[in-house]
Amino acid sequence: MTFHIGQRVRTTVDAPAAFPGAYSAPTGTLGTITGVPGQYSGYGVVLDGDPDQLPASFDEDELAPAD
Repeated sequence: MTFHIGQRVRTTVDAPAAFPGAYSAPTGTLGTITGVPGQYSGYGVVLDGDPDQLPASFDEDELAPAD
């Protein structure tokens, strides 16, 4: 499956904190695609609830459509 910018997705893996004190999210967290491969090493996703609203990088098999 290919995702597109603006698409709502759900993670299929945990998203660990990038550094101590950073946001982490469990499997099943919703987010929005903000970048696609070529712009990022994978898909850039801003996760719901992330106070920094910075995109995290996910591989295609780590995401599923939100609906």
